[in-house]
Amino acid sequence: AVAILAKARLLQNLISNLSLGRMEMQCNGKTEQFFAPTLLTSKQLAQQKPEGPKAREYIRFEAVDFNSKGLSKTVPGRHKHSKVFLFHGASALGSNQEVMVVPEEVMAAGCQNTELIPDWSTEQILPWACRPEKNIQVKRVYCEQAKVSLPRTICRKLIENLKNEHGLEMFAGGELEFVLAKPGKDPKSWEPYFDGPEIFTTLQNSKAMDFCYELEDNMEQVGVDIRTMNAEYGAGQLELTFTPKFGIEAADMTATFRTGTKEIAQQQGLRATFMAKPFGVSGVGSGGHFNFSLWKRDGSTSSDGSNAISEATCGFNAAFHDPQDQEGLSSVARSFLAGILAHAPAMEAICSPTIPCYSRHGNWAPVIANWGPEDRSTCVRVKSSPAGAPGECYMELRMPSASANPYLVMAAVIAAGQDGLRRSLQLPPAKETQEDGAKLLPKSLPEALAALEADEYMSSSLGEDFVRWYCATKRAEITTIEEWLSKTEGTESDISSAWQKMYMEFI
Repeated sequence: AVAILAKARLLQNLISNLSLGRMEMQCNGKTEQFFAPTLLTSKQLAQQKPEGPKAREYIRFEAVDFNSKGLSKTVPGRHKHSKVFLFHGASALGSNQEVMVVPEEVMAAGCQNTELIPDWSTEQILPWACRPEKNIQVKRVYCEQAKVSLPRTICRKLIENLKNEHGLEMFAGGELEFVLAKPGKDPKSWEPYFDGPEIFTTLQNSKAMDFCYELEDNMEQVGVDIRTMNAEYGAGQLELTFTPKFGIEAADMTATFRTGTKEIAQQQGLRATFMAKPFGVSGVGSGGHFNFSLWKRDGSTSSDGSNAISEATCGFNAAFHDPQDQEGLSSVARSFLAGILAHAPAMEAICSPTIPCYSRHGNWAPVIANWGPEDRSTCVRVKSSPAGAPGECYMELRMPSASANPYLVMAAVIAAGQDGLRRSLQLPPAKETQEDGAKLLPKSLPEALAALEADEYMSSSLGEDFVRWYCATKRAEITTIEEWLSKTEGTESDISSAWQKMYMEFI
């Protein structure tokens, strides 16, 4: 009896690891059906195992400041629906918090906290932040802030206005460059992960490709669809491109990519920086070209499914394309672009928000506000053809450096473009020079800030309080760098060190 019981238990254990599959057999001219055991895979077995202790959940309530830094408070999951507060003036803190600007009204109110307002549609698990070995799951939700014009708030309101006033929606992506650095020989020093220049070269690409593979894997899990990865011209410089998204999701995507890239690098003892020029003071810097187009909803649900962009734009009509136009541009595209060129000097303060950004000027970055078809030397490169597919018509704003805040760039583009639409501005001829009448872009950050303040339309559209806070923060950064340099000989090495101290770790 004991032996029979033991065999029964053995058989029961065996059966628990089997599943039944329907099979057929010919027997005496008849088809007989029966169930036969099939061995389960290890993955299936793992799924059948009893659940272990419930994962501990933590949520980052995150707001993005003027400098694209994520500012957050981490909240245990059980408190996710409790109110979370942040210092009222947090968005005006500098690139490096040795710079601390407290706006007048914040100081007058006693430096109060105001409530973070989570957008729960942005709640995501951050795979690189989770700690599976400790059964910890980390999420992030993007927040806006009560009584504060955060970059995301400004951007979202302008997106809504574009849709309500013109029935248009922005589809945006881009190309973002950054520099990967490793610890240097001296304590607390950094050096490029690889030497440059050697753009696109396979052997150069492969030097950082393990990092890129991990980055792409993590980003796919949070909806950031990386399309290409390659080494760029500068030492340690990489460029990645993204599948575009509509509206605020496009800016959220870039913000997620920036913080995630820096965090993954930090976990590996490396540093990823989006500052325009982390090593040296002249020559090619890191850009953040902003690719965009406008679309109108048509209610259709069909898609040819040929690529990711076709899938994403299903249900929309391209508003930039006109097959009857010589350049393939609609009247909407022409007026929208004319508005951008009209306000480009003010936009430079948003697109080039740090001192090193201006080292890019003349090095594949524009110096005048003009446009051209397929022309990388212009301010706005237009990709369009009368015979081309409507969905392939878009514009590339080449002004932004990698340091630019994605929410503010999108907001500035929409604000300027809307002015062109409202006034039906005429687009100047392609490839205008300064002598032809094209506006000169500011050559330095102080000049750009003055241009932003002088542009009444852009200041009003972005918000006068925002412009005041933003310019005060940027001028404080300039003053701090000048103070640091006043204690040195002012060599290029000294300047580069001051730039690194201000921007490298957090930008």
